[in-house]
Amino acid sequence: MGALLAVAAGLAAGTLLAPTVPAVDPPVDPAVGRLSERRLAAAVLFGCADSRDTTSQVQMARAGVAGITLLGSTPPADLRARLARVHRAAPHAVTIASDEEGGTVQRLAPLLGRLPSAATMGRWPQTRLERTAASYARRMSGVGVDMSLAPVADLDTTGGYIASLGRGFSSHPRAVGRDVTTWSRATESAGVVPVVKHWPGHGSAGDTHQRAARVPRLSVLERRDMVPFRMAMRAGAPVVMVGHLQARGLTKRGVPASQSRHALRILREQAGPDTVIVTDSLSMAASSSARGLSEPEAVISALRAGADWAMICTERMPRIVKAVTRALRSGVLPRSALEVSATRIRDLQP
Repeated sequence: MGALLAVAAGLAAGTLLAPTVPAVDPPVDPAVGRLSERRLAAAVLFGCADSRDTTSQVQMARAGVAGITLLGSTPPADLRARLARVHRAAPHAVTIASDEEGGTVQRLAPLLGRLPSAATMGRWPQTRLERTAASYARRMSGVGVDMSLAPVADLDTTGGYIASLGRGFSSHPRAVGRDVTTWSRATESAGVVPVVKHWPGHGSAGDTHQRAARVPRLSVLERRDMVPFRMAMRAGAPVVMVGHLQARGLTKRGVPASQSRHALRILREQAGPDTVIVTDSLSMAASSSARGLSEPEAVISALRAGADWAMICTERMPRIVKAVTRALRSGVLPRSALEVSATRIRDLQP
């Protein structure tokens, strides 16, 4: 929060800041070091469930899954009370998240009121954008939601999937960076964790829910699509979501950034040692079926590559926990790396 406030003026002026200098990993939380393999596996997973499906949410929380994303578009009126049950079921803290970008991507609108699309809000003054984000985040917190899977830092690129739904603030990188930083800062000030997405920039890509997707080569991304992300991360964004995007010079052919060791090393250098790297849902075709991978294989691939938190929207979460546990026990996933990731995640949690 302090870092966000400290650089706000510079970002508002359009200053492009250099990437964060990488530092040593944060020390492992002693409580994380004592976790069993099964509990550690669950501590780096992020599940999904319909907002009305309290039973599934409780089951994931009881298993130690560290995050749960609410799905659906008809949240129950008593959501706060239901989420309190979820928190009570968890042996450790669990983060409750929701997609709250505005426009067509807003799960809690029936409870909290509608937001305009990012494309509309991108034309607003920064003061109005900040007030709107803070007010909405306070309402999110009021119903028990800890994390907003927003803002979108992707460029509004004509012909791209993001632009087709009005999900981008602007086509101008620095304008997007200012809006994303303002939205993140205001969200965090209201007690909700913002998630900047989808690195390295989804603007030129198609729908990764349905198929593999490519974006321009790394040299283009660096001077264009990555600019808003660098601005937001330099300002202290606590979480960045990596997309299932392929790019020449960044990823090997057929491997999305969410599962690329090279891509995630670059992202870690830009984000710094404390920022949590979460994947977009690994049940999406671009990360699993289009690659010939099962959902458990996609999760393990992302964790091996360097993601901290593997999001997977599946009804078979026990199968995912079991697969990650086996990978830990066999050494496919090094315990030391997952302990660092679980520590980063715990530092975010309520």
